[in-house]
Amino acid sequence: MVAAAASWGLSAVLTKISLQQLAPLDLLGIELTAAAALMWGGLLLRGLPGLPTRWRTFAVLGAIEPALAFGLFNLGLSRTGAADGAILLATESPSTVLLGRLVLGERMSARTAAAVPLGFAGAVLVALGTTGRGGGWLGDALVLGGAASAAGYNVGEKKFTEGIGSIEVTAVQLLAAAVLSVPLLLGGAAAGESHLGHVDAAHVLAAVAAGVLGTAVPFTLFNAAIGQMQVSRVAVMLNLIPVFGVTLAVLLLGERLGLPQLGGAVLVLLAVVGAR
Repeated sequence: MVAAAASWGLSAVLTKISLQQLAPLDLLGIELTAAAALMWGGLLLRGLPGLPTRWRTFAVLGAIEPALAFGLFNLGLSRTGAADGAILLATESPSTVLLGRLVLGERMSARTAAAVPLGFAGAVLVALGTTGRGGGWLGDALVLGGAASAAGYNVGEKKFTEGIGSIEVTAVQLLAAAVLSVPLLLGGAAAGESHLGHVDAAHVLAAVAAGVLGTAVPFTLFNAAIGQMQVSRVAVMLNLIPVFGVTLAVLLLGERLGLPQLGGAVLVLLAVVGAR
C-alpha cells in the first residue's frame, strides 16, 4: 500500500507537468488509455486468461474510479482554489472510514481511531503548501464528489476483490474507465476545451507516464493489498500520497518545501505508524 501511495504521489508530479499544455479531459483520456493498454498488453503476453468472476462489478468500480473520480478531481481543481481543493481532496480518508463502518461493519482500534483525524490534518497541511485563489461552489462540489467517489471505490474493492487476481481486476477496471473517457474527451473537444492540437511530444509523454506509473501501477498494487487490510488502515495510509507528491516535486521540479508541509508530513507519518 505504501508503494501504491508513492506511485500516486508521482502521478501528481506528472499531472502537473502534463497540464502545462493539456486540458484536464485530454489528460484523463491519455492516461486511462495508456494504463488500459499496458494492462491488456500484459494479459495478452500471459495468454489472456478468462475474465475474473464479478467482472461487471469491477467494470462499475472502474467507472467510479478512476473514470468518475479522476474526472471530477481534474475539473474541480481547475475551478476552485488550491486551499479549498486541498481540504476537500483530503476528505477521501475519513469518508472511506465512514463507509467502511456503514457498508462493511468494520470496527477500529483506539489507535486507528486516533490516527484517522491525525492523518487527515497532516494531509491538509501538506497539500496547503501552495495556496491560490478562493474557490467557487461548483469547483468545490466537483472535488468533494471526486473524493466521495474514491471513498466508495475503496470500500467496493475491499468488499469484492479478495481472492481474485489484482492484474485481471485492474485490467477490467481500467478498460471500463478508458471507454468512458472517450465521450468526455470528445465532448471537451466539441466545447473547445481540448488542447490536443497544440501539445508537444514531451507533454504527451508525461501524460502517458502518468497513465503507466500513476494509474496502472498503483491501482494494481492497491488491488493486491486491499483484501488483506482493514479499510480504516488503508484510509490512513492513503494520506501518504500528498507527502510523496510534495517530496517528489521538490526532488524533480525544484519546488520548495514550507514549514506547514514539513509539519503535515510528520503528522501523516505518525498516523501511519500509529494505525495498527
